[in-house]
Amino acid sequence: MTERTRFAFITEGGAESGLGHVARCTALAEAAAAAGASVSFVVTPDPTVLALLRDKWTDVVPVPWAIDSGAALGALRSRGADVVVVDGYSAGPEFLRALRSVAGQVVAVDDGGDRPLPVGVVVNGGVSAERLPYRRKPDTLFLLGPQYALVDPRYAEPPCRSDSERVRRALICFGGGSHEGASLKALGAVDAAALDDCAVDVAVGPFSHDWPAFDAAARATRHRVSIHRDRFGLRDLMLAADVAISGGGMTLYELAATATPAIVVQTADNQACNVEGFEQAGAALAAGAAGEAALGESLTKALSRLACDHALRATIGARGRELVDGQGALRVAAALASLPISRR
Repeated sequence: MTERTRFAFITEGGAESGLGHVARCTALAEAAAAAGASVSFVVTPDPTVLALLRDKWTDVVPVPWAIDSGAALGALRSRGADVVVVDGYSAGPEFLRALRSVAGQVVAVDDGGDRPLPVGVVVNGGVSAERLPYRRKPDTLFLLGPQYALVDPRYAEPPCRSDSERVRRALICFGGGSHEGASLKALGAVDAAALDDCAVDVAVGPFSHDWPAFDAAARATRHRVSIHRDRFGLRDLMLAADVAISGGGMTLYELAATATPAIVVQTADNQACNVEGFEQAGAALAAGAAGEAALGESLTKALSRLACDHALRATIGARGRELVDGQGALRVAAALASLPISRR
């Protein structure tokens, strides 16, 4: 990678899709910028996503690229992108092929291995990525597994945590989407579990301002509840928590990197492999899916188990950190730096 290699990120986010795609791109953007690259974003025109990105990056262009690929290609040509990184389910094979005409290297960030990816590099930091049925080609570099999980490079720092015998602080965090129902059940579980004098941090995301039922439940609980809205990055809250209840997306990988013992709830179909993989690795306790009637009971049982077992909490936290060491974005940036990139 030359000193001024030009990276362009194409991604999407919003109330329905959450912020996982955006978070992965910003993590890799941080790593690339630290190595001297310039960074730009072409993103679906969601006002919240645009504001989050523009708080850090100067070149952020709103383009409805999922329905107007020509506008996206034009934005990339005008920026002379050397490396284009695409993270979004709307990116089909034709769009990916077209990107190769405007950039020296095209990188796809993927989750499922269930679609053709005519690109030079595929990145999947999922815990089960190496078992997915990718159509491997000799001219494509595959960076698979949690050692390539795209979390903010700050998560690479060794986590400094308290080692409390009891649970003094709990964190509820279901990612950037809107998950009021799951958050309500999680708050109810904290209230019902064997926890005494516990502070509760709830990160509800920037798309969740109108939650009257949840706000009422927070006022009625026996614990001290702090609701955090408009947060993009929860590392400080994770490090302060003795236990967390999380969705199964990128937030789970961030919790693992901070060695936070987590109970995971599957909030989307594409999280099934994450939930299963973390549970099999002993890096989280699985409580079921967000829509299940018995979720509240399952969460209460798991939380009570962790509250009464300090050694189990320590083991889950340690195994999480072993699984996700926070250096994934740095590794991907280094791998891209070793590839030949032809200027357009």
